[in-house]
Amino acid sequence: MTDPAVDLPEHHAGADERIVAATLQLLRDRGPAGVNVEAVAAASGVAKTTIYRRYEDREALLAAAIDAATTEVTLPTGMSTYDTLHWLLGAARVRVQEIVGRGTVAAILIDDDAPFTDKLRDMIRMRSHQLVAFLDEAVARGDLRAGLDVKLVVSVLLGSAVGHVIRGGEPDEEWADRLLTLLWPALTPPD
Repeated sequence: MTDPAVDLPEHHAGADERIVAATLQLLRDRGPAGVNVEAVAAASGVAKTTIYRRYEDREALLAAAIDAATTEVTLPTGMSTYDTLHWLLGAARVRVQEIVGRGTVAAILIDDDAPFTDKLRDMIRMRSHQLVAFLDEAVARGDLRAGLDVKLVVSVLLGSAVGHVIRGGEPDEEWADRLLTLLWPALTPPD
């Protein structure tokens, strides 16, 4: 017979993972308005009572999902500026597809849930600081054009990914290649 005390933490961890995964899926598909305890329970297979024991309310569920999705990405080393930027676009693409999704993009655009939108914007700012720092360093090395408006470049890159989703596409490798082919001449120092 198995000791229930030994199985309990693994069971709880599995429930927490399912709750967060279901919350993120609902966010992607329906936006924050589609997230409530009942919907998360149905999507995760975790009882509402279990969810309420872990999360006080819908806002706590949303916060947990955003926090879980806000992990720091470690930049690869030894790559060219172009290849690193391409890699970063791939990481952004994955975030848009796996975390943000159309439902969240729509919620941000119409700003119908200000606390959620503020938290999500904070997450985006936190996540984009790495891209800003990388671009600043590339400008300092001379790999990118002097005086480049780095924050505008970040907005263009993120905006392109979001715009692609809004138009009904999913950013993919081809999207990243086309975007960099378009922007690279404007980013690099003149010959």
